[in-house]
Amino acid sequence: MRKRIFAVFTTCFLLGACLLSAAAKSKLPAPTDAFFVNDFANCLTAADTAEMQTLGETLYKATGAQVVVVTVSSLDGEPIEDFGYDLANEWGIGEEKTDSGVLLLLSTGDRQVRIEVGKGLEGCLPDGKTGRILDTYAIPYLKDNDFSKGLLEAYKILINEVYTEYGQTPSDYVPMTETDDEIDKGDFIGLAAPFIILAVLIILSVAYKHSGGTSGRGSGGDGGYHGGYYGGGGFSGSSSRSSGGFSGGGFSGGGGSFGGGGSSRGF
Repeated sequence: MRKRIFAVFTTCFLLGACLLSAAAKSKLPAPTDAFFVNDFANCLTAADTAEMQTLGETLYKATGAQVVVVTVSSLDGEPIEDFGYDLANEWGIGEEKTDSGVLLLLSTGDRQVRIEVGKGLEGCLPDGKTGRILDTYAIPYLKDNDFSKGLLEAYKILINEVYTEYGQTPSDYVPMTETDDEIDKGDFIGLAAPFIILAVLIILSVAYKHSGGTSGRGSGGDGGYHGGYYGGGGFSGSSSRSSGGFSGGGFSGGGGSFGGGGSSRGF
């Protein structure tokens, strides 16, 4: 009897979970045929929309990567991190084989913005860098309610960073500012410092033991910090695209997946 009750309870629980998941997904907007720019909040100018659409299509045709802009008027109480993660995966932004998608998401009503990064681009767009892109290029305009300009400036930098990851340089390349590069170096030093200190202590300890407490060199090992701040994540240069890139005369996601990497900001 207990087994039957447990089986019924488990079935009901799983069914309820499935219904809740389906309900949550049903709240997500469907992508437009343009796909690269989806202005559900009606906050972008026609000129900025056209420029981002052209940049997105050109990048996609050259690399297979997809950088998508979405604006909504409200997140309906959901954290922007959860909304962005669900939306990016539901739409399958980016190429399936390389997970080369980026979502630039703005909620005008909640005054929040997020960059969601596909698994394959987390190496060139780590959380620290995406945060600085928002702080430097988007937030100053978003604070003044110039949503269109803020997203355009951030979008152009994201496009250029993806081109760089693929070893390509667009004709109108706009690099990140020197200040951002200097911060990157500072972040690297900050991350490496504990490992360097630990390595020095280990080497000194080994040297002291081998010398019996007197002067002399120990046989301390490498102890150095291996692996750069950006963690690899490079591509082999393949530009093949999955068959899901075009749909019904427009564009669609290529089946890319996301793991939660990226940054959010309020303004």
